[in-house]
Amino acid sequence: MAKKRANGPNKSAAIREYLKSKPDAGPTEVATELKKKGIDVALALVSNVKAAMLGKKKKKKKRAKPGPKTGAKSGRPVGRPAGATDKVSLSHLIEAQEFAAKVGGVDQAQSLLKALGKLS
Repeated sequence: MAKKRANGPNKSAAIREYLKSKPDAGPTEVATELKKKGIDVALALVSNVKAAMLGKKKKKKKRAKPGPKTGAKSGRPVGRPAGATDKVSLSHLIEAQEFAAKVGGVDQAQSLLKALGKLS
């Protein structure tokens, strides 16, 4: 625990008094004004005293961010189609390869499918 000084002003009390008269003052302003009065305080001390004065008034509970909703049985996100769309068969891959060859390659097939998606 920190030792108490025998002499000198109580810096925390001086900060509290100043903040009572000007509650919207920032740490820099408080430190500057107290220095003019001969009390040298660190900005961190001013911030800590000000936060302690505000105490429970300004504190807000952090709420957990809601995650994606999932179905009870499957664990997959709700709204996602179930069934055959989860699996890719070999026959589908062969058809996709043939389609890509017809249109001039995979890049061309992707751009066509992207354009098709915009139409839907």
